[in-house]
Amino acid sequence: MSGPAPADFPPLGDWSRPGDAAGVAALIEDQAGRILCQLRDDRPDILAPGLWCLPGGGVEPGEGLEAAMRRELAEETGLAPPAGALVPFCRVVTVERRRTRLFVFRARLAVDPRRLIIGEGAGLALLTPAQCARHPMVEPLPLVIASHLASPLSAAPGGDGTVAPGRSDPL
Repeated sequence: MSGPAPADFPPLGDWSRPGDAAGVAALIEDQAGRILCQLRDDRPDILAPGLWCLPGGGVEPGEGLEAAMRRELAEETGLAPPAGALVPFCRVVTVERRRTRLFVFRARLAVDPRRLIIGEGAGLALLTPAQCARHPMVEPLPLVIASHLASPLSAAPGGDGTVAPGRSDPL
């Protein structure tokens, strides 16, 4: 496995009882400062039905965190960020019974909403920070988004505030 290691993601929130499962999520900010969010299907057989979340999912056995993030972004949105665009941001423990260790990447990408592909979930939206605050979100994502807003990408280590072009054609 190559790419960032779990230790590259600073902990956010309570890490006293993390579970064994690992997942990834992408906090993608577009050129207008909006955050790419996914509306989860409203079905009783999935976790957090009908809530908003960040694109992402589980890490498969033997898969690196960045490889998992790139796979999930391609499957769920059609996005293929350029090399170096996905930056480790934080790690959180989800509140569901499995207490998944969720590794969050973030990136600033030029996103054309007309080219997004809804591969999973009920929909995708680019939401302003105010809209994120008004929509019901999967916990602990409100904490992740608040932390992102308090530490803009341009202020992140190595961040220069530029917007990387985002590919939205399949890999």
